[in-house]
Amino acid sequence: MARVSDAHLEARRQSILAAATKVFSQKGIASATMAEIASVAGCSPGAIYRYFENKEQLAQGCMNESAEAIKHAWENPGALELSFDELAGITFAAINTAEEAIDTQMFLEQMLIAVRDGDLAAAEEYREHQEQVRSGIAYLLQRQYGEDVAGFDPEQLGEALLAFYWGARLLKLMYPGSDPIGQFNQLQQLMKRALGPAQAP
Repeated sequence: MARVSDAHLEARRQSILAAATKVFSQKGIASATMAEIASVAGCSPGAIYRYFENKEQLAQGCMNESAEAIKHAWENPGALELSFDELAGITFAAINTAEEAIDTQMFLEQMLIAVRDGDLAAAEEYREHQEQVRSGIAYLLQRQYGEDVAGFDPEQLGEALLAFYWGARLLKLMYPGSDPIGQFNQLQQLMKRALGPAQAP
């Protein structure tokens, strides 16, 4: 029997992580099942257990690999099949990880030092990244709710949502018991009332 290549194994692992991320974002970790994830990934539940011992380990794997993927996703939303709700759900769920808390603390420290020292290059790099993310939010909102986004300015709305996200990260750092997923769910309900139903893809 031919040996399965490492590249094939890694590709299968990545497809399982991508499927799990999508299912977790839609149903939550507690409600998601391995069978549902396997169905999205196009494999059997048993195949998942070759890579991950249980659902909790799979969820942790998604979180560990999601940070860079999330950043890339918001900067390049046109390459995604995810909706705004799905990608935002993944993003807010990541706030709960220990890695994200450390990242938030380090980022705030770096920005404070940059401002104190007048490091304009660092501030400009951050500003450019945030503008890309804001534009990504606007793009996904228009794709989900239509070009006029129910009469709201998509860029301004994107900036407001970006501010909400950073507030949730800061709150989690200050109060570890805060619930960013619950906060996003409440925001999502408000948005649905204001923007109306999502358009069919």
